[in-house]
Amino acid sequence: MDDDVAVLDFLNIMIPWHTFGYAVPHRSTNGEEALMYCQQELPDLIVTDIGMPGMNGIELIKSIKKISQHQPQFVILSCHDDFNYAKQAVQIGVQDYILKESLDIPDITDLLSKLKQKMDQEQQHQAEIQKLNFQVHQNKSLIKEKWIHDVLSAPVSKGYQWKEQLAEFGLSRCLSFFIPAVACIHRTSDAFHRYEDEHTLKFIIENAMEELLQDIPDLLFLSYISNQFFLLYNCENTLKINPCEYVVNLCKEIQYKLMKLLKLPVSILVGDLERDYAGIKQQFHRLQQDTDKMFYYPEPQILKMTELTGYHFHKEDLLNHYDELSEQLHRVILEGNADVEKALNPFIQFITGQKFPPNKVKQFVNKLVLDIMLKLKINQQYANEKIQQQLVQISNIGELQRWLVHFVKEAVRMMEDISKQSKKIEIINAQKYVLLQLDRKITLDEVANHLHLNPSYFSRLYKKETNENFIEYVTRMKMERAKELLNTSEKTIDSISHQLGYDNRSYFVKLFKQHFGVLPSKFVKS
Repeated sequence: MDDDVAVLDFLNIMIPWHTFGYAVPHRSTNGEEALMYCQQELPDLIVTDIGMPGMNGIELIKSIKKISQHQPQFVILSCHDDFNYAKQAVQIGVQDYILKESLDIPDITDLLSKLKQKMDQEQQHQAEIQKLNFQVHQNKSLIKEKWIHDVLSAPVSKGYQWKEQLAEFGLSRCLSFFIPAVACIHRTSDAFHRYEDEHTLKFIIENAMEELLQDIPDLLFLSYISNQFFLLYNCENTLKINPCEYVVNLCKEIQYKLMKLLKLPVSILVGDLERDYAGIKQQFHRLQQDTDKMFYYPEPQILKMTELTGYHFHKEDLLNHYDELSEQLHRVILEGNADVEKALNPFIQFITGQKFPPNKVKQFVNKLVLDIMLKLKINQQYANEKIQQQLVQISNIGELQRWLVHFVKEAVRMMEDISKQSKKIEIINAQKYVLLQLDRKITLDEVANHLHLNPSYFSRLYKKETNENFIEYVTRMKMERAKELLNTSEKTIDSISHQLGYDNRSYFVKLFKQHFGVLPSKFVKS
């Protein structure tokens, strides 16, 4: 900064700034303009004159030192050979004071080299301090994480030093009561997608929560897993303040800030007052178990544990409904239903209305989609482990519905692609027709008529394209369906035979044995 434009031009042209790793982002002819720039972007090195209109160089340096903890290097370049100015410069931490009349390029470049070396050393020093602080923070986080893991898994007797441990984490030894809480990400799969992986998500939440809680006394954050963390509030039970309501309000603030800062919707379940380790341990266990009950809430919640006391999951085995729901989904895919979401609504409404346990619902959906993949031969596109991982990450019924809609749409699209790639669309349409009519007797003439083809021509065409007779295909599909019904339902052999369009039970049993090498009755026993 200098009010002499000629000096600015000289310094810009004659000094090899880039040689020493410097760039010149800004030049000013007065102090106010320079200060305004520094308020937006603070340089590492500031070279300034003293005598400038309005704000002189000394005043500028003092003002810059007030706006940031990061302090740049300062060099004064002045025509004032005045001891008083030099003294002020030393007092405010100026690195060098150069008179314009003795301005020498080699001396300036030598000074720049020394200043750059000093800045590099300072940056390295700061990096080492940050690394040490990070390690201390990480060690403290790991100790707290181990503590909550011990609470959830270790015997009660392990808690004999629990108050001392909590004091090390920053809680008071003087307050008698504790209120635990557990927080869960409401849309886990979206969070993993946004932050790429579980470790990154966990790290981001830990840092955000430590920052959010640094000004809230007596509230401890305990990291657990990527999509779940715990809180522990230390308090007294007084008539002046209801501590449970206070914690609920704190949780609302945490919920709001996590959504605003990280776009992470969380549900938080708040426990009750407790004063001993065994009671805290019991509450943490119950809180963790009760998070499953938030599966059917469409939006993030702040709830007290007592509000879920009468909430119970449906006890009937969901697999009892497998045959019916599997058939519905299979039909949606084969028919190429354009409105998949609408077609799946009855399925989602049934699960939501009955409130089956979330882990049972996920197991059910996993079996459902794997069976469909096997039937439609689209397992190349979906790895079993990938599906299981995706289902585990789902935290509420809305996420499950979106995931299932996406899966079915992809299955429909793949079926359409297969049809387009086939040289003989008649074969695909014939097979679709069979799969949709397995509950009754199917004849070659009937399917040929459906396709508007001559029966003899259709029979030869099917054999040529598939190396299998059409009736053999029909029988094979019916037998595969029979096996599925035997595996997933309590239906008798007679009812399965009738359901697949066979009037003669003996004939059905004969076909089953030919296909699988074992009688249906033996298959059931196995």
